[in-house]
Amino acid sequence: LSVDESKKARVAIVGCGGWSQGWHLPNLAARNDAEIVALVDREDTPGVGGCVPSLCAPMDELCAKYGAKRYRTVEELLADDDELNLDGVLVAVPHAHHSSVGGAVLKAGKHLLMEKPMSADVDDARNLYELGIARPNQAFLLNNTANWQPGLIAAYEAVKAEKIGKLKHISCVFAAPLGWLFEGDDHGSWNKKHGSMVGNGFAWGQFSHTFAWIYKVSGLTPKSVYCVSTPSEKTGADLYDAVVVTCSNGCTINASGVGTCPDKGFKIIGNWLFGTEGMMSYNGLAGSDNVKIDEAGASEAADGAASRLEIWTNDGTHEVGPPVQFEHLDQEGTGPGSLDAFVQACRGKEYFDGAGVLDGLKSVCTIDAMYRSALSGKAENVHGCDDLQ
Repeated sequence: LSVDESKKARVAIVGCGGWSQGWHLPNLAARNDAEIVALVDREDTPGVGGCVPSLCAPMDELCAKYGAKRYRTVEELLADDDELNLDGVLVAVPHAHHSSVGGAVLKAGKHLLMEKPMSADVDDARNLYELGIARPNQAFLLNNTANWQPGLIAAYEAVKAEKIGKLKHISCVFAAPLGWLFEGDDHGSWNKKHGSMVGNGFAWGQFSHTFAWIYKVSGLTPKSVYCVSTPSEKTGADLYDAVVVTCSNGCTINASGVGTCPDKGFKIIGNWLFGTEGMMSYNGLAGSDNVKIDEAGASEAADGAASRLEIWTNDGTHEVGPPVQFEHLDQEGTGPGSLDAFVQACRGKEYFDGAGVLDGLKSVCTIDAMYRSALSGKAENVHGCDDLQ
């Protein structure tokens, strides 16, 4: 089918807190192939208690700034679609509402870009997975922006081509200077349990990036998880996690998570993959969520970006690939690869599925088992992935 190159994606955003105001809205507004037609939030002043409340403006100001119509619920939005003629919806609401809001968008036939994690409840995540795979012509993407970086694509293609043979073990570390978020009194949605959550903290807030990356690159399916977690004495949120995942094919993953460390404007990324024919490294420094970093910190992060994907094989070959990049956090410009893929789907064009329903479901199920294991003190079976390859 031919694609009208002049077509602009007609997009609504549900959830207009700090991340939408600081990133999604300006990124979309900077594009010439998309238009923001509606904004949805129950609150007149959204983002209070979120991760970046300092960036937040009232809804009336936002709608005026972006020329968008205002709605209070996703149901009101979708009921007005004859007028709006939406192509897709970007969902940036709290984790507990992902299932109801995302499910409504999918059932309405719209393309969906949703913030990570897919959910904080296994049953809800499984429901979204079923809705997604039943609609192969609709995009259902998760905003794990690291999964569209050139380094991930190169790693994914190398593993798929079995350049390092059959995967046997993966070792990874992710450290972030986010103590202010996981121990802050004003950030309960990030450090307190809600609804059916077994726990809340670094795992839902940050480890969901690591697991989405690992599962996309490797194609592995988690079977059981053992976790030792150290919580914040102030909020009870997990700050330090030591995790061992056993996969359905016998491959193992050990993952270390750190939720508080010196804030120099970067996060620490380390992913090592070991196979029967070689090994792969994707390690370095990556940008931080803290939008107020000093110049020295920015310089250190830039120096860290000189690290690259590397592959060593048993026959002596050494390949060097793209630079190490993780989350896309640029507030200016046209946004991350996840947003670009979403817009292209809305325009009827081909796109790379960097983080979709399968990667999202595996990540949710792994993190749920992590929290259960941390409580029980023993390995826990992963729920929700039994029938996956």
